[in-house]
Amino acid sequence: MGGPRPGIDSPYAWRLAIVSAFCIALGGGAIYLPVVALKEIAADFGDRRAVPSLAYLLGFFAMGVGGVAMGWLADRTSPRVPLLIAGVSIFVGGWLTTSGDVVALYLGYAIPLGFLGNAATFTPAMNNIQGWFERRRSTAVSIISVGPAISGFFWPQIFRWLLPDVGWRQTLVIYGVTAGTLLFLCAFYVRPAPNKLKKARTAEDHVALPLPSPALMALLSGASFCCCVAMAVPFVHMVAFCGDLGLSAARGAEALSLILLIAVASTFAMGRLADYIGPTRVSLLCAFIQIASLVGFVFVNSLAGIYTLSVIHGIPYIAIVQGYALILRQVYGPTIAGWRLGVVMLFAMAGMAGGGWLGGAIFDATLSYRLAFQAALVFNLLNLMLLGALYIAQRRRPMTSLP
Repeated sequence: MGGPRPGIDSPYAWRLAIVSAFCIALGGGAIYLPVVALKEIAADFGDRRAVPSLAYLLGFFAMGVGGVAMGWLADRTSPRVPLLIAGVSIFVGGWLTTSGDVVALYLGYAIPLGFLGNAATFTPAMNNIQGWFERRRSTAVSIISVGPAISGFFWPQIFRWLLPDVGWRQTLVIYGVTAGTLLFLCAFYVRPAPNKLKKARTAEDHVALPLPSPALMALLSGASFCCCVAMAVPFVHMVAFCGDLGLSAARGAEALSLILLIAVASTFAMGRLADYIGPTRVSLLCAFIQIASLVGFVFVNSLAGIYTLSVIHGIPYIAIVQGYALILRQVYGPTIAGWRLGVVMLFAMAGMAGGGWLGGAIFDATLSYRLAFQAALVFNLLNLMLLGALYIAQRRRPMTSLP
């Protein structure tokens, strides 16, 4: 691209944040089909809800593993390269995933849609955008963070509209062609951050860390896994859960959209709050809010209750994961290695994957979601304990504010 290179906090940086969020929203669409069409996909494979739940698990876990690889690739080339790969992979993956039996479903979600597709959008974009901002980095991070929420808000509605007429297989093909083409075109707008080369030559500074680096990474990775297991159980099974309560699939899809609509607004609010009280305190607040929603899901049996709990569940849905990126930047500073976020996001995606599968497996064993919601609550309490340990460590060793 010709012309002078744009700089830090430039108008291009803000446009890039919006384009990157759009790309994340495109790449994440496929993962919501097993949520909206859980019963339809299960009906194709012996009426086993564990089948679409496992496809969801593989898609999210592969996204996490791929995020580390794509973050590494973007650091050594350009964030444009993973997006080009994602565009081609999703274009082809929509057809491959629906072209055969359950093996094709699993492989399609794991490789072209997950490892090579969705994985190439979030981690490279999050790493890249933080290098484009100094003054309003938390706002830029919030824009990137709402990409999955935007994806989850719009794609389930599109899928719900398509499913009755074309079925889940053709719906996934339509998604692949649309999202893959748009991702490929958007990739040409993306540039690496101006400080990329300088950062590559600068070693990380571990002097001010509140814990030894391996312990800190293990703690954040464990917290991200536990919080996302808890987050995924009601989210992935919302449509099916509403059906079991005698409500229509449309009401379940509306509840999903409500979670994600609230998540978009909450992410910006929590990002600004993190500027004042710190990202660790915000993540702790989100963990307490999630406890409230999970306790409610154990007992809810009405549409009004579902909508109310969806609002509560949406507040931490994206904000708590955004908090991990901000915590990493706070404790490691601007010289942080790009792979660190990829590792923490790997555990977050593994948690989303495991939670989605766990809900289906528990339902198949008990024919009820009550025990699944109780298990999710246990995982969230573990998340709260880990974040609490980090907060105590930071209080014992206060850190200076990092850019």
